[in-house]
Parts: sequence; structure tokens; C-alpha cells
Amino acid sequence: MKQQKIMVTSALPYANGPIHLGHIAGAYLPADVYVRFQRLIGNDAVYICGTDEHGVPITLRAEQEKVTPRTIVKRYHDDIKRAFERFNIVFDNFSGTSQLHNKHHANLSREFFTNLMNNDYISTHLSDQHFCKNCNRYLPDRFIQGTCPKCGNEEARGDECSRCNHQFEPIELKNPKCRICSNIPDIKASKHWYFRLDVLQKALENWLDTKTDWKENVLNFVRGWFKQGLKERAITRDLYWGVPVPLEDAAGKVLYVWFDAPIGYISATMQWAENKGEKEKWREYWQNPDCKILHFIGKDNIPFHTIIWPAMLIGQKQNYQLPWNVPANEFLTFGLTEAQASDKASKSKGNVVWVHDALDNFPADMLRYYLAANAPEKNDSVFTWKDFQKKCNSELLNVLGNFANRVLKFIEKNFESKIPQPVSFTPSDQQILSLIQSTMAKVHTCFENFEVRNAISEIVSLGRAGNQYFDEKAPWKSLNENKEDCQNCMYVSAQIVNAICVMLYPVIPQSAQKLWEQIGHKGSIVKWDQGAKELPGGHSISVPSGLFNKVEDEMVAVLEKKLGDALAGNSTPKQEESKTEASSEISLEDFKRIEIKIGEILEAQRVPKAKKLLQLKVKIGEEIRTLVSGIAQDYEPEQLPGKKVPILVNLKPAKICGVESQGMVLCANLDGHAVLMHPDKDVPSGSLIT
Repeated sequence: MKQQKIMVTSALPYANGPIHLGHIAGAYLPADVYVRFQRLIGNDAVYICGTDEHGVPITLRAEQEKVTPRTIVKRYHDDIKRAFERFNIVFDNFSGTSQLHNKHHANLSREFFTNLMNNDYISTHLSDQHFCKNCNRYLPDRFIQGTCPKCGNEEARGDECSRCNHQFEPIELKNPKCRICSNIPDIKASKHWYFRLDVLQKALENWLDTKTDWKENVLNFVRGWFKQGLKERAITRDLYWGVPVPLEDAAGKVLYVWFDAPIGYISATMQWAENKGEKEKWREYWQNPDCKILHFIGKDNIPFHTIIWPAMLIGQKQNYQLPWNVPANEFLTFGLTEAQASDKASKSKGNVVWVHDALDNFPADMLRYYLAANAPEKNDSVFTWKDFQKKCNSELLNVLGNFANRVLKFIEKNFESKIPQPVSFTPSDQQILSLIQSTMAKVHTCFENFEVRNAISEIVSLGRAGNQYFDEKAPWKSLNENKEDCQNCMYVSAQIVNAICVMLYPVIPQSAQKLWEQIGHKGSIVKWDQGAKELPGGHSISVPSGLFNKVEDEMVAVLEKKLGDALAGNSTPKQEESKTEASSEISLEDFKRIEIKIGEILEAQRVPKAKKLLQLKVKIGEEIRTLVSGIAQDYEPEQLPGKKVPILVNLKPAKICGVESQGMVLCANLDGHAVLMHPDKDVPSGSLIT
């Protein structure tokens, strides 16, 4: 079968803050799952993304912090990139839209603008804008604050009210003031360029008429816009940070961020092709009628990817291919219970679970599994820590993980780690083998149709059927009473484990690869499509071990408290930002208060029910202290006695998982892994670090 070329993108995350689990559930995990699935069945799928690095929120934050926009962009690009890496979202290229990360982007954006001008799809108008005399500049929407014209909220921003969610033109805002200096702005005319969407409406309608298999929520949204009639849309704005408008009479104006951001999909693909040493390879995807182009987004991005972006591509008249599908998802909201879900998840409100925080407590695969099983594909869904605990413990651990473990351990113990040869299948054996095939076919269809939630349901159903089959067959009895029946049972059960492993790979890739190797396969699970689909009798398995740890009540209680504080407004996004956030400066006097000494580790042991923690007994001079350190995933307890490490000794004692910790071991962070630091000469424990 001919290999299908597929270009996949996800909405570019905005580089003005960290990302939360709502972002992951809406646009990034579904795309990553889809790409992994397509590669699993042998297709050529390329996954492109990057940070959206222009626009007002970045400049506003930069001015508030008294730094350059480049500083903000660099900080959050690195933060977001690291969050994706930790979540095992793998891009072929993760780029950006500023010169900081992509040399192709500005030129391509100017080319897009120029082509639209030359093809008569751009007009010019004078428009009324807010102008601050004190700051001596026009004020874009988010640089203005005032009273909402609909609900009277006195802290509405220039284009949207955070209380009633009403959207409006900045000129409609009552009692406006500059957010930088609080001055009352004047109204001043400014020349701007507009994209003539109205002229392109008929072409867009003809194209959308062919998309009968798209998600209903997407089609309904687009039809609503068409019914109202498309209008011209400002393509430029008065701002100093962005892609300069390539016209002599447009000094001080840049391309609107909505315009240059989607062009980043193509410019990032150009960068990817150049990095591969095949400069023109990007055309095999963006200008190839046989390539499927998919944009994974949240529902708030539907008009940009189904109307405005396709119109921009049509307006180029250069053989750019339009999206094959735009599988937009609904929103993931957060709550302590489903009935008490918060409003729309918001960076600015902080009513979210941040990616870095979640990953500090649980492995990526457990979070990926829950977000997939609870995906907001057709309706908004609610994230609660209790539901996370329930699904992980009951499905991932008890149904799937335990079934695989009990089957492989039985084979290891009773069949010398080799899958037994089947003899003559009984009707119940045949029924399960047929169920495996039908389930794999259903899951294949689910992944193709962006129904990850249903795929998970089918896989779990197969796992439950496997457990029931195993219990009814009771191989621990038939091992001595009916050896042939036992052999059949273990052969069939091994096929279930193998199938579940393959089907789960797009969702929990690290755990699936681990199980793949325990089953006895060599190499990457992605090569599954190139080999035998069924495990033969006599196939040797490896050493089985558990894949997942139980989610404990104590951990859930802590995380619920933190989320409850966020939902109540008792914590701020600044407090929730990841550990890669730049720290503020401290004075020399502040530094003098920190006391760091060399300590010698005497003993180390694991903290019960805490995957990441070790309990250490440390000698600091003549004093012996107990410390709890989160290095259990990087160091085994037996590796540590005798090592000398820096200890923060004047840290207030804290009880962690029932153990009082009397200080902190200081480590370097290398790609998310703890690395202990040691003096390069043998110094006595208790030595002061100055």
C-alpha cells in the first residue's frame, strides 16, 4: 500500500506564560496520538509546531517587567518546549515566529502579505484608535482597560470582558485608560490595511461544502460565520514588536499576530527541511495535492483555521493546499468535582493545573492516559484529581497493567519464559482471538476519526474481557489438570497483551515500549507494522515488571487543596509558573542568610508510597540529620552512602509524606533529571560553602 504523506500541526502556544493541561488536552495530545498512530501503520506523518511570539500580550508583559519582548519570548519558548518534552509530545520541529527562533518566518509573512496585495485581496482604511499622549503611541487592545459596555465590569480589557466574555471593538470600551501609565487616551485616526474576506467567501463556501465528514461543531461554527457574511479584517496594527509591514507608508506598523501566526506552520516546515539538508522538501507537504494537512486546535481557534487561514492560502494563488481536516476539540475545565467545574481555563485567572506541576507528581503516561480517556472531543469535559485517580487505578493499573503483569509472570514461572504452543482451540479461545481482531479494527477506526476517547474505551473493554477469560480458564488449575487447555489460555492471553500494547502505544508511548520489551520484542514498537502481527508459540519473553504505581489518597488530597486555592483565586499564575521561570534578583544581604554546608550521606532508603522520594541520613559536621530528597528516579539508595553533597541547612523543617525533612540536598537540573554535585577535593562534612 502506498505510504500516505500527512502534515500535522497544533495551534502555536502563545509565548507569554506556561501551558496547562487544558492546552495539552485540546490541541497537543490529540495530534501527538494521531501522528504516532499514523507512523505505527506505516504512513509518513510530520508534526510541526512552535511558539507564537508576536503581539500585544508579549509586549505588555515585557513593559510591565521592564524587559524586552525577546526576553519574554525566550523565557516562555524554553518553558513551553520543556513542558512538551516532559509530556512526551514529540515534534519533528518545534520552532517560533520571531527572528529569535526562525529566520524564514518574517520573509514568508511579508511574501504572503505582498501576494494578497498584488492579487487585490487587501484594502486600506482610516480607523479610530486610542492614542496615549503620555506614552506617545497608539494603544492596542490589551494596553487599554476600562468599563465593559455590556455588564459594567470596570476591569475589562480593550477587546473582551473577563467577567461576561463579551467581545467588542476597543473604541466601544467605556472610561478607557492606558494600562501602562493610567492616562486617559485620545481618539486618533490611523491608516490600516484590511484583508478582504468578503471577496473570498464564495470560494471558501465551495471548499467547505466538500468537508461533509468534519466534526459537526466545526461545520456549525463556520456556517454561522458564512450566514452573517464575512467582513474585512484588519491585517496591521500600530505596534513595535512583530513583522514590519513591507510598505513605505506603513512605518511603525506590524502584521497582526492572527495573520503571521499560521504562516509559522509553513516557515517551521521550511526550517525542518533545511535542517534535514533538503531545502525544498517542505513543498512535498504544503504544495502536494496528495498530502493530507491537519490542524489540531481548540474550539476558540476554529475561525482562524477554517476561514481566515484557508482564505490566506487561496489568496496566494501559488498551489498551497488547503486543510484536509481541522479536528477542533472543546474545552477542558478544572474542578474539585464535575458539578463544581470552573469557568473556561485561563492563564490569567490561574484556574488550571499547570503542566510542570502535574508532571512533578505523576509520570507523563498516566496524565496522557487520563486526558485521552476524558478528552473534550464533542463536549467540554472536566478534569478532577479524584476522577484522575479513579481512572488510573481502576483502568490503567487494575484492568490493563495488572492483566499484562499476571499473564507474563505466569509464562515466566511456568513455561520457562516462552509463550506455549497452542494445541486445539476451544470455542472460548476462538471467541477471544476474534475479539482481539475486531477490537484492533475498531480502535484503528477511532484513531482515524479522532475519537481517542472511544479508542480507550474499546481497549479497556478488551482488557476486561481478557481478565474474565483468564479467571474462567484458571490456568493455575489447568496447569496440572489439563496442560493443553493451559497452553491455549496462555497463548491467547499473550496475544491480548500484545494487542493492548500496540493499541495503547499512541496514548502511553513510554509504558507501551516498556511492555513491548517485556513481551520479548526487539527495537521500537513503531516497527510493529513491518513484522508479524501475532506472537508465535515458543517466542521468548523478557522479565516482567509492573508498569504503573497506584495513585494514593494522600497525594490527591494535596493536589485538590492546591487546585481549590487556584479556583478560589487564592493563588496567582505567577505562583504556578514552572521551575524554569526566571527568578527575581536578591540582595547580597539576602544571600548571606542562606547557609549551605557539605554533608556526607550515611544511609538512604525509599519513602513508602512515594515514587520520587528518598529518606537520607546525612552527617553535617558533628550533627546527624534526616532529609527527604526527590532524587529517587535518578539514584538508587545503594548508590548514595559515602557521597558528599551540598546541603541547605537553615531551611525550615517540613514534614513530607510523614517524614520530617531537616534541610535540602542541592542538585543540578539536567533535562528534568537530578544530578548530585560533589566538591572536587575531599573536604570534611560540615564545611561551609561561601
